[in-house]
Formats: sequence, structure tokens, C-alpha cells
Amino acid sequence: MNKVVKKKIKEFLWVTLGVILIALAFSWFLDPYNLVIGGASGLAVIFKNFTSIPSNVFIFGINGILLIIGFIFLGKDFLIKTIYGSLTFPAWVWVLDLLYKQIVKINGTEYLIEPTNMLLITLFAAIIMGFGLGIVVKHGGTTGGTEIAQNILYKLWRTPYSLSLYLIDGVIVLLGFFFIRGNNNEFLFDVLLYEIIFLYLNGVVMDQIIFSGFNRRAVMIISEKSAEIKERILNDFKRGVTEVKVVGGYTGDNKTQLICVLSSNQFSKLKMILNELDPKAFYYVMRANEVGGEGFSYEND
Repeated sequence: MNKVVKKKIKEFLWVTLGVILIALAFSWFLDPYNLVIGGASGLAVIFKNFTSIPSNVFIFGINGILLIIGFIFLGKDFLIKTIYGSLTFPAWVWVLDLLYKQIVKINGTEYLIEPTNMLLITLFAAIIMGFGLGIVVKHGGTTGGTEIAQNILYKLWRTPYSLSLYLIDGVIVLLGFFFIRGNNNEFLFDVLLYEIIFLYLNGVVMDQIIFSGFNRRAVMIISEKSAEIKERILNDFKRGVTEVKVVGGYTGDNKTQLICVLSSNQFSKLKMILNELDPKAFYYVMRANEVGGEGFSYEND
């Protein structure tokens, strides 16, 4: 099995895991408590309150319609990239919804978590779904829904993705606020606030998974022993090093600055090397949110 096939299988498995986590957050935390957080799943929660049709059927139908519209406006390539997540998400919602009902039935309760614990429900839903969405996006997948609409709006009117996301999800959340009422037909302002907390925390967790999971450090070093330090980096860590000629602003001396990208563990060892070779070496470190190239996104044969 060649590397390309292995990479595709790995991406497929990661996207599947992400979709399962998203479906879990929806089936166990959002849908039972009527939390509307936008997207096709948010519309499904609204429609569910006026019909006897399960949410997963609505999600499947909405995603199916959006896939057809997406194919018309965005073409076959976009359809191929989107179809897997769009169709498997409602399938996993159905499976996990059945599991939820069985657990609740065995437990002899109406809910897995009492509705009075809405803050706990909101926090766990946002964290689980943020993890799932982050994994899916990081590995090139999608769950369809809002993303299809965003791409259509961008192609037709060049609407920025962030703006279209806020517009679409904002409208859906407001629809949920107006149409899903309390037992005495009152507006549920507290639920709306929980939904806002969810949207913020979900975005934070998602960004952390997408951009902060690389655990890499970009290190810049200026030292009188730059040649010796470079050799240790090349030999001890098997990492590349870039040399940049710099001039001291105060002394006007010509110096060599070393630039390299290391894992956090390797950086800890590098500090020991610097202390050994040149305790007076000047260095500064930045977190590398994403790294590509030899030794990171591929290995040299």
C-alpha cells in the first residue's frame, strides 16, 4: 500500500471520527434540550417541534437538497468532497439517537442530564462538537449544511465566509428563539444566552484543534557559537537549519542568525545544548501554528 493510499485512509478515518463526535454532541446534548445553534441541525430542531418527524430525517433532507443546489452552482468536484460528511452525519445522528433512547430507558429517566443543568449541557456540547468540527476541517472534510450555502453565496456575490456564517446561523438561532417557546408560550431568553455561549466556545475549541495541534516551536538563535549549535541541531534532531546574515543594531557587527522549527520536546533539549555551548546566546521562540515540508508533512526517503 503506497503512501497516498495510506494518507487517504487516515484522512477518511479522522473525518469519520469527527463526524461521530459532531453527531454525538447533537444527539445527546443539543436535540433533546431544543438548543438551536444554526446550520441544518438547528433547522431540524426547530422543525422537530412542529412535526413528529425525527431530526435526523430533516438533516438528511436539508443536506440532500443543499447537495443538489451545490452541484448546480459549484460543480461535481465540490459535490464529491461534500457528499460523504453530508450523508453520514444524519446516519450517525440516527444511530446515536437510538443509543441515547436506550440508555435513558434503562436509566428510567426522561433525560440523560436534567434540563436544570443547562450550563453543563452547553459546555459539553460545545467542547465535543468543537473537537469534532476541528478534526473534520483539519483533515479536509465537511458535514455539508451551512458550508454549502456559504460557498454558493461566495460564488454568486463574493460574500465573505465569516459574514455568511454569522448571517445564516444568526437567522436560524433567531428563528429558534421565536418559534420554540416555553410551556406558557413565553420567550426563552435564558436558552438564547446558552446558545450564544455554545457558539463562542464551540468556535474557540474548533480553532484550537485546527491551528494549535501541531506542537511546534520556531526558534531564532544568535550566538558566537552558531556553527557548533547548527551541527548539533542537524545531528541530534535531524532537522534543517536556515542561516540568515544579520547586523547588530547597537554594535554594527555582522552575525549569523539560525532559524529552525522543532517539536516542544526537541526545543527543551535545545535549551540544554545552548546552555552547554553558549550560555550567553540570544534566542527567541514563537509557536508555529502549522508546519509543512520535509520532516513534518512528509519524510525524506
